[in-house]
Amino acid sequence: MKNNTIKKMSAAQAKQAAGIRKKPCYDRVSEEFDVEYRVARDLREARKRNHLTQAQLAERMGTTQSVVSRVEKGSNVSLETLARYAAACGARLEVKIA
Repeated sequence: MKNNTIKKMSAAQAKQAAGIRKKPCYDRVSEEFDVEYRVARDLREARKRNHLTQAQLAERMGTTQSVVSRVEKGSNVSLETLARYAAACGARLEVKIA
């Protein structure tokens, strides 16, 4: 009985996902999310390369650990915050429009 319910739920989820991908705005939103995710990933990797915890980085930035966590999750943050994060890692922020 449980397997049948799981199969039905999986099929419904797949159908819903397919419907979402057909929406006109899907490609644009997906691309925006991909950019935010890549930036967040790169920042997190820079922090880890420098062997810093979120709390240590937050102290260097003059902010809280929760702000660092939000940045690393790809939340909507300002360029100033991104630049401060990069500087606290001993790096610099570069923005490229291609």
